[in-house]
Amino acid sequence: MWDPESRYARSSYNEPLPDPGTDLAGGTFVCAQIPATAIPYIVGSLLQLLQPPAWAITDATRMSEILGQVTDLILAIGTAGPCMFRLTASCLLQYSLDGGRTWNDVTDWATNFPTCVAINTPRIVMQPGEADPPIPEVNADHTDYVYSPPFP
Repeated sequence: MWDPESRYARSSYNEPLPDPGTDLAGGTFVCAQIPATAIPYIVGSLLQLLQPPAWAITDATRMSEILGQVTDLILAIGTAGPCMFRLTASCLLQYSLDGGRTWNDVTDWATNFPTCVAINTPRIVMQPGEADPPIPEVNADHTDYVYSPPFP
């Protein structure tokens, strides 16, 4: 927080933050939908974490580590691009959180997708004596399909 009378930086936090105990820029990643117009404000808010008085850390080495991790976090958020998905040639669904440099498999995609298709695909049954399959049409309440010509 700006204090024109002080020669030192003051934190915006009422109390110093504890050491997170983990790597702020590493670990498990998430994909969040954040409006691009909000990124500068988020980065500006994170800049508060670059002020040593924001932290309840007395060890100079650890403080240096935390400030480096905050810098990495600001860089990651400030340069973030859209979350990406792709379907591989072997029908594996993958996502990328780093602009497509690396890809991660969507958990259980290969196991669950065939069941999803089977449950949600209309079944066309040829009746004996028909030359062409019936033409499916969505019913009035969009919950099922009806066929023309109707089944006998």
